Amino acid sequence: MKSKMVLVAAVTLALLVGLAPAAFSQQYDRDATVKIMRANGAALGALNQAVKAGDFYTAALKLMDLAVGAKAMLAIQPPKGVKADWDRINNDIVLASFRGIGACGTQNLEALKAEVAAVLALNKEGHTKFR
Repeated sequence: MKSKMVLVAAVTLALLVGLAPAAFSQQYDRDATVKIMRANGAALGALNQAVKAGDFYTAALKLMDLAVGAKAMLAIQPPKGVKADWDRINNDIVLASFRGIGACGTQNLEALKAEVAAVLALNKEGHTKFR
């Protein structure tokens, strides 16, 4: 019985030691996050200008930039909060951006505005939870 307990303790310790580097390797990368957020901020500004001007081509390009940025955020551990929420928000930004690009393809300004509003709401949610 004592040898089983020692064996279980040894295996548990070995697992913990083996898993510890993986747990600590996913740290918040502030520099990468700031770089992506600045690019997304510039894309949002240009997107808003394009929407106001009815420039569907530029709007589609900027929505794709936002989708690329949100997808890159999935590789980053959030500074606080739940990673699953971080991933959901960024995945939803990608999907809203794609729907917005579709609206650009059909030149449906109202649908485009709705998807831009969805992206902005998701950004706000992300900032509220993780900033």
